[in-house]
Amino acid sequence: MATNTTRRGFLGLVGASVLVAGCAEKKQLSKGTAVAADKLKSLVPTRIPFEIPGLKPELAGSEFVAPGFLTRPAEMVQAVTTKPLTSGKEVTAMTPLWGTVPPGLGSNSYYDTVNERLGGVVRFNISDGNTYGQKLSTLLASGDVPEMICVPQWELIKIAHFTEAANKLFADLAPFLAGDKAKEFPMLANYDTAAWQYSVFGGVLQGIPWQNDPFPFATFVRQDILEELGLEHPKSADDLMELGKAITDPKKKRWAYGGMDQEVQRAMGAPREWRKKSDGTLEYKYETPEWAAHIELLTKIFEAGYVHPDVVANKDADNKAIFGSGQMIIYKDGLGAWHENLDRFLPDNPKFEQGIVAPYPAHAGGAPIVWRNEPASMFAFIKKGLGDARTRELIALANWTSAPFGTQEYELVFNGVEGKHYTVENGTIKQTALGRKEVAPTYMFLSGRPNANATSQYPELVQSLYDWEVGAAKVLDNDPFVGIRVETPSKMAGLVTPTEDKMQEIFRGKRPVSEWPKIVKEWQEQGGNEAREFYMKVARENGRL
Repeated sequence: MATNTTRRGFLGLVGASVLVAGCAEKKQLSKGTAVAADKLKSLVPTRIPFEIPGLKPELAGSEFVAPGFLTRPAEMVQAVTTKPLTSGKEVTAMTPLWGTVPPGLGSNSYYDTVNERLGGVVRFNISDGNTYGQKLSTLLASGDVPEMICVPQWELIKIAHFTEAANKLFADLAPFLAGDKAKEFPMLANYDTAAWQYSVFGGVLQGIPWQNDPFPFATFVRQDILEELGLEHPKSADDLMELGKAITDPKKKRWAYGGMDQEVQRAMGAPREWRKKSDGTLEYKYETPEWAAHIELLTKIFEAGYVHPDVVANKDADNKAIFGSGQMIIYKDGLGAWHENLDRFLPDNPKFEQGIVAPYPAHAGGAPIVWRNEPASMFAFIKKGLGDARTRELIALANWTSAPFGTQEYELVFNGVEGKHYTVENGTIKQTALGRKEVAPTYMFLSGRPNANATSQYPELVQSLYDWEVGAAKVLDNDPFVGIRVETPSKMAGLVTPTEDKMQEIFRGKRPVSEWPKIVKEWQEQGGNEAREFYMKVARENGRL
């Protein structure tokens, strides 16, 4: 998912209130910041785990494996006993959605019920997740942001001056949440400390984090169709060409692949960001031979016609929809996409079956790696200048929506009302037609919550995902900056989209593969080398080099 933001375009994006013209712009250009975890303690909440009596997973979790719940708890605990919205003022919020937009206020009983429990109305501006970065850019440019807004990490890092914009537009949450102050908001105090530390921007606690899974992506397959074709999962990147040939049949409107770039990068052994070299210096992913190898392979896959035409035509195409239709069989997605796809496609196609592919290496017999995620993947921000009372009210709203699995609040946010939006059969949830129409990810984006593998309505998913995570945890790649809050220097952040847009053009035959070294050189000269010096300084200061 990419924005069209460029260095030139961003000067307008952040607005004159953040960056002024002329020499002042150079002075305000972010060189990047880094704060070690132990120095962040004064800014973030003191963690106080929220224990739910009697709640015990059938599949025990560990540091990198979410606890698995194969069955639904017999009773849900009410975690928040008071209604968070007390002022009578409507809350405005902007959130992404990768799916069909549900009916709005006044025509949606799910909204009616949740808002009644909250004590007030939340009015959502729901935007297409595939183009959400562009919407964010427009909104930040205007400076007229809603009271709450969800910003995904993968969009945030593409915005060259996001920290400056955030410091200008969004509230400092430390006066309400730092240290023991978070006791007032126990659902927020329940988050992992690392997630909160990652929510500091420019030395200011501003984001309410969506606590991350340790694993950013996986390769998913249409298991039902692969079995019909008598085909197996790829065991290495070397298998992808042969598998693409075996699957693709344009006459039957069937193609092998959708977006696969990041999974092929991982399989080839490229680092997620930076990697320590044997000489004690750092190299960026673009500079590695593994990255070049991934470009060569994916270009061949595109050339062979194994990628769905919609993805060829538009790098931001809705892979989920194509996957659900059966026109595309293999693609890369976040782990949460698994249950989202089942919710979306299984009702109309009882044969729909999604499988997850075990981490695979570049070549047969090689050792796979799995990238280690950042501690948070999204952030909810609160508009600056609303006053202490309103800011506290919106934090209380985030606290309510942060309730973890096993609570009444979680159940309502994720599933709606029992008997109306879902039923419980043999201990598992079955969504009703009304639930499929009205219940969509909205309130959940106003906060985060500790991870749980808890879609017990799909017990096979719970077990398979748990098994996958157990295996993936064994091959997590080491990141030299784990535990340090590093904000990307502005020049480097601004280079992500133009550099990877050129890479996408290579895939699609608009540029030759031989041009990649030149693109890397441009990246280095335009800010990459400068960023390397910054990251090496951070690594040395924290004993990582």
